[in-house]
Amino acid sequence: MNFEKIDSLPLYTQLHHHIKKRIDQGELSSGEQIPSETELQSYYGMSRVTIRKAIEELVKEGYLVKIQGKGTYVSQVADTDSISNVRSFTKLCHMQGHTTIAEVHLSELVKGTPEQCKFLNLPENSDVMCIKRLRKVDDMPMVIETNYFHPVYEFLKYDDIRYSLYELLINKYHIVPSKKGLNTVSILNVKGEDAKLLGVKEYMATIYNHVEVFDDKGKAVHIVEEIVRVDKPDIFKYYL
Repeated sequence: MNFEKIDSLPLYTQLHHHIKKRIDQGELSSGEQIPSETELQSYYGMSRVTIRKAIEELVKEGYLVKIQGKGTYVSQVADTDSISNVRSFTKLCHMQGHTTIAEVHLSELVKGTPEQCKFLNLPENSDVMCIKRLRKVDDMPMVIETNYFHPVYEFLKYDDIRYSLYELLINKYHIVPSKKGLNTVSILNVKGEDAKLLGVKEYMATIYNHVEVFDDKGKAVHIVEEIVRVDKPDIFKYYL
């Protein structure tokens, strides 16, 4: 296999994640034909049943399309679908031809709000793991992203979280953030430290977005709050 085998996960699930990641990262483009099941079987050293099950799951999710008599192709709508995927920020930057990196401004346990504790199934006044990052697009500050996790996620403060947090969770810890609740969106006149981080004047209008994220089994993963600049549409287009 071209990826590290994880004994605790079924092979078809690992292959599913691997191919999906290649699509999300642009290694497999919309409209591109993927190798046949026989070729994939030889390439990955897996059974035909394993290959077929992984492909079927990707077809169900809309990442792949089977055309009878011709083969299997990356869906023409895969790029559009990935915009709304909860792992979209890094992918969205890449789709728009930009680079992204995060400055980490906070990575520690803090006192959780009643809402955060309830969502994370914690007693009131519990600590939660808070990660606050400034997301840059082509080195331009664009988004302040604050994540609130269950305190067991304190291990994240020992990782390099300047890049995709979701890819870290998936690839290293086998936690798959895959579903989100409704976005709560409002206009926020940014001020104080947040205005300084974004490099804008105080009280400039920004988008404030709040969303709860779940794993593929419906278990709470984290709450994310974003403050997004809207004055640089030529640099980066943001999708909810």
